[in-house]
Amino acid sequence: MEGRVLIIKLGAAGDVLRTTALVPSVKDLYPRSHITWVCGPKSIALIRNHPLIDRPVALGDETLVILDQDRYDLCVNFDLAPEAVSLAMRMKADLNKGFGRRPDGSVFAFDSSGETWLEMSLWDDRKKANRLTYQSHMRRILGAPERNHPIYVPLLPEMQPLVDEFLDRHGLRDPHPRIGFNVGAGDRWQHKKWTVEGYVALGERLYREMNVRPIILYRPADYERAQEVMHAMTVPFIDAQLRLSMMEFVAILNVCGVVVTGDTFALHAALGLGKRVVCLVGPTSASELELYGQGVILQGEIDCLGCYLPRCAKDPHCMKLLPVDRVYAAIQEQLEKLP
Repeated sequence: MEGRVLIIKLGAAGDVLRTTALVPSVKDLYPRSHITWVCGPKSIALIRNHPLIDRPVALGDETLVILDQDRYDLCVNFDLAPEAVSLAMRMKADLNKGFGRRPDGSVFAFDSSGETWLEMSLWDDRKKANRLTYQSHMRRILGAPERNHPIYVPLLPEMQPLVDEFLDRHGLRDPHPRIGFNVGAGDRWQHKKWTVEGYVALGERLYREMNVRPIILYRPADYERAQEVMHAMTVPFIDAQLRLSMMEFVAILNVCGVVVTGDTFALHAALGLGKRVVCLVGPTSASELELYGQGVILQGEIDCLGCYLPRCAKDPHCMKLLPVDRVYAAIQEQLEKLP
């Protein structure tokens, strides 16, 4: 097919980012296709400069009018959100893949390739039994070869003065290891992020045993938690002061060699940037995470991992059961693998 392809993946930012690995898969199938991708306004910066996306579109009233006038050879919707499945039904396409919405509001898979992912969204036992990564599931929905393409992360040239100033201000021009702590993970899951006490103890150990000042990374939604971590630190650290744009976050993340993070936007961004990662996972599915051979996933020893519960009354909970010793040892292993 040499025609027009529409990709629908609206958000969140981390999901949009890891879905960029599917754009080359579209080209594997349809090398000369014209690709339009519709995403949410907050994520448009992540795909605006993608070399394989011909038309990145931020969903809104004005863009809907334009999309309604187009016709596509293929519309693939990777998103189960109500707005996304409704959009998939609204678009004019010769072939639909992924997910749509019935008149009664229920979501359905356009063909059998999407049924497993849909069932995983509905039943916890299917989710826990899964052993395939998100990218592998989406390739099956697309019908693409099982070829693992990297995540695309834009590094904007206009961010370089910010990076230079950051490196100079904190004396980071020497070859000493740079280790980032992404201390937040939003508010949807209470225990998707490691404990404040864990990050504090880890930072103090890194400084005392390696003379490394951890770089404290955070998005605006995690500002208060980052402050809590930094106020508890008794050793020097570096406050990344990232309260502005997503692209600034990506630019500063790129100065790190190793990133300690939960299952969140920073994980996928770090992987796309080629960083070594230590990923701490609790209520979400470790099996869905594709690390591209760039790191390790650590989990506490408890039988309810991958529960997807937004709140948990267990004490100790899964993230409390991740000891500092394991995370420190994992960082050492990743440092040894740096070029």
